[in-house]
Amino acid sequence: MICLQTLRRNHHPWIECIELLVKWKRTCSTIHKPIVATNQGQVQGDTVKGVLGLSYIAFHEIPYAAPPIGKLRFKDPEPPAPWVGVRDASTCTRKICVQTRDRPPYNVIGEEDCLYLNVYTNLLDQSKPVMFWIHGGAFVSGTGNFALLQPDYLLAKDVVIVTVNYRLAAFGFLNLGHRAVPGNQGLKDLIAALQWVKENIANFGGDPNNVTLFGQSAGTVLTHALTISPSARGLFHKAILQSGSLMCPWGFGQSRPARGFKLAKLLGITSTDPEEVVELLRKLPDKDIAKVQPFIATKEEAMLYKFPFGMNQDELAENPVLPMQIEQLYPNDVDIPIMSGYCSCEMGFFIDDNEPDTVKNYNKYLLGHINVLGGLRKLGSTELEDLLKTVKDRYFNGQPISRDRIDLYLYFITDVYIGIPFKLYVEDRVKRTSTPSYFYRFSYVGKEKTYADLLVKRLGDGAYHMDELAYLFYSPRCKIENPDPPACGTKDRIIMERLTTMWTNFAKTGNPTPCYDDFIKIRWEPGTKDKINYLNIDEELKMLTMEPHVLSCIRNERSK
Repeated sequence: MICLQTLRRNHHPWIECIELLVKWKRTCSTIHKPIVATNQGQVQGDTVKGVLGLSYIAFHEIPYAAPPIGKLRFKDPEPPAPWVGVRDASTCTRKICVQTRDRPPYNVIGEEDCLYLNVYTNLLDQSKPVMFWIHGGAFVSGTGNFALLQPDYLLAKDVVIVTVNYRLAAFGFLNLGHRAVPGNQGLKDLIAALQWVKENIANFGGDPNNVTLFGQSAGTVLTHALTISPSARGLFHKAILQSGSLMCPWGFGQSRPARGFKLAKLLGITSTDPEEVVELLRKLPDKDIAKVQPFIATKEEAMLYKFPFGMNQDELAENPVLPMQIEQLYPNDVDIPIMSGYCSCEMGFFIDDNEPDTVKNYNKYLLGHINVLGGLRKLGSTELEDLLKTVKDRYFNGQPISRDRIDLYLYFITDVYIGIPFKLYVEDRVKRTSTPSYFYRFSYVGKEKTYADLLVKRLGDGAYHMDELAYLFYSPRCKIENPDPPACGTKDRIIMERLTTMWTNFAKTGNPTPCYDDFIKIRWEPGTKDKINYLNIDEELKMLTMEPHVLSCIRNERSK
């Protein structure tokens, strides 16, 4: 073995070459595995070759809060502990919060120590717009980790992407109607993560003064909650809502004390004292709690898409984040440009059965869906009777739901649970603010496999829940058979380029179409109180006027 000290003493001619080589290797290592300082300590990332041929830097699983375990279970997030030396953030170890798998055998996966975020960036020495992604999953499942969704498509448009885990189900949204457990812990996790972004993202090449939230499904409900929460003001500057809002009947008020106590009872806890219940729950293994969560909702509640967990008013909390009636908080988004929309056949994602017995159930629960729809406008019994007749005429031509026209049922429940709540949100927002409001409907169905294709058999036309994500993110689970991104020149590639361009344009400027390019030759006009426009995203982009929804045909006597 050559000893460098001996070579130096003897003034060997190779010494300079060897030292230059060592210095070069260290420099290359620093370039490919850069080290960045955070308030808690240094983290080392890794350079990743993206699927579009561009390289970017990935920092995986950076803690933004203390592990919410032991006495911290159900508590507000605490700051993360600092560390000495350099923390390895170069590898995704697939950290996810405790949950039940979304596919058979539905076993419990994940762990409570899950409050981590990921940062993806092209360069560290710039100040680029930041896009903060909040995953969906009905408040009970999902993750922000690299193994599920990769940011390759969006990073090609010169932004910084942050993805995040937040506590799920009972761990993130348990509400016992008491200060000890008031709900919304998962929302508070996201506020803590946004605070981390504000304090640290500049070191990763991001601009803390230009942060855009974007989420899908339950992630959109959380995004909407952040836009109106007094506790989150100043932590972001724009928002994109995809397939959901707090106005959706499944999005708010589902985390009820009765459901929290039912969870405890399923675990053998019979006490009705909230403080005693929470202390007993803290002593149980996390997986025992997760196992019983699917049994909280009744069969009828499940048929009407009522989730066991979600957002709730939490004025009882020591640090409330939704401290007033939700209607009183809506105006808090007045200064924030918002882009929002949904897929044309969202609820096809949840229905892949048109067998005769199942279709009988669809007819059986039709009145239940009508009551849910009427609840959006607090209709009385007379109005509900009128609504039932109007729905039957408009959606089903006055006939029962049938097996051969199941697509009509899909469009109806899409309207009930996402479409009409979205339109009510649109009508409300354009009346009370002149801040830009961009609305869309995603109607495109391409050849890219989406999460719907992994989970259900398609029974209807139109874009299903989560379909647009295949064109915003690279999804490893959807790309097993065909790992390549959409090929240049294909319709799928055009849609990918359009979506990523419009989404990142909005993040950069607050305008999704500030100028024409090869893929976007249309001006996306914001909606106004005089004319509610929306962009229909299909093979062609078209500006359309929002159609009247079925509730607008029913007169509500209480509003007179």
